[in-house]
Amino acid sequence: MNLQPRTEVIFGQKEFLRNTVGTEYKTGGATLDADAFADVTTNGYVKAGTAVYKGDDGFYVPWSDPTTDEDGNTESRDGAGLTAHDVKIIPGSKPIVGILVAGHPLERKCTGVTEGFKKEVKGYLRFDA
Repeated sequence: MNLQPRTEVIFGQKEFLRNTVGTEYKTGGATLDADAFADVTTNGYVKAGTAVYKGDDGFYVPWSDPTTDEDGNTESRDGAGLTAHDVKIIPGSKPIVGILVAGHPLERKCTGVTEGFKKEVKGYLRFDA
């Protein structure tokens, strides 16, 4: 039996909501494509309040504003929302995280929120300064 104590530093979640009034979450959560989050992790974690959307393969990826091609077609950004809690990213994994789809987040405490993201979720997520 090994009785040597082991300590592990746990990344603490910071609150990103003004309040919980009117919060709604995606049923069943969302599966993240861990490899796509390499640029937005902090200490190996995707922070709560990170802007995401459902990619073409069905996995959620970090938000990027949609582009429009020569024909005027705009890329789809289905399932846009904010991660509801911190999640550890292990390369090659597909972690599941809750997605906030309605509520009152504080923009300064969120990650990856752009004007395009706010336009996509307008009426559902109401950002406060």
